[in-house]
Amino acid sequence: MGVVIVLALVTILTALRTELPRTPGVMSDALGPDPGERVGDYLERAAASLVTVGGGPDVPGGPGDDGDDDEGRAPAPDAHRWALVSAGEAWSVAEAAGAVRGLPRVSGLSVQVPVEGVAMPVAGVALAEPVAGETGREAVFGRGLEQVTARLDPGATASPATPGGSAIDPALDPDTAPAPTDRAAAAAALTASRIRAGEPAIIGLLVRGTTGQLRAVADAPGVRVVEALPPDAVYERFAVRPLLPQQVDAALPLPDDAPVPPRLTGHRGRPGLGLRR
Repeated sequence: MGVVIVLALVTILTALRTELPRTPGVMSDALGPDPGERVGDYLERAAASLVTVGGGPDVPGGPGDDGDDDEGRAPAPDAHRWALVSAGEAWSVAEAAGAVRGLPRVSGLSVQVPVEGVAMPVAGVALAEPVAGETGREAVFGRGLEQVTARLDPGATASPATPGGSAIDPALDPDTAPAPTDRAAAAAALTASRIRAGEPAIIGLLVRGTTGQLRAVADAPGVRVVEALPPDAVYERFAVRPLLPQQVDAALPLPDDAPVPPRLTGHRGRPGLGLRR
């Protein structure tokens, strides 16, 4: 009799354990390619994230849709999701704003200025919403780039506070920056100077929108791919690993064997607003 009771309890506990819901904001969530992942595999995985949500398709009649509307399948199509929008090549402020114009929220941007043979730094910053009177996100993105350049430039006299969620390396803060002869500091200063000169530098955007809105962005010119998380993902509880435009075969570190060019001087305009070279 005792054995029967024990077996019954084990069965009940096992059933309860398997029915526990997914904990929101699991830290293993991430946007962007895994280190070393083949880029082709990531592009397929990212595209698939806009087809399936929470283990099932969110489009009636799509692949795997058996007509069963059991609870736990795909959420409502109007559920909002965090996503990473990756650029085919670095965007200017206007290009980035145009790519995500139809989305209700943009909360972060990633920046890199490509230089052949130099592993240039990748910086990220959290973004606020447009202030009263601003009709687009150009001003918001411009302010974000100003924060990036202030943090990357070892000669900056001030370092504006960066909102939570910034991916910028604290070691590049002007108060603790390495000596100007250091390669990393030289690359950081070069990045800041080129952004100030108007060189396109935005390579990724952290956004939020419905699956349909994200699909529309994925089809926009200049967008390389869009990857979305499940709707229960919690802001600041997932990693963001930008896909670099130079990463074609695999998400591996870039070559870093060429001399770092000198920083540009005499440019103090509005960051990222210039024309392509």
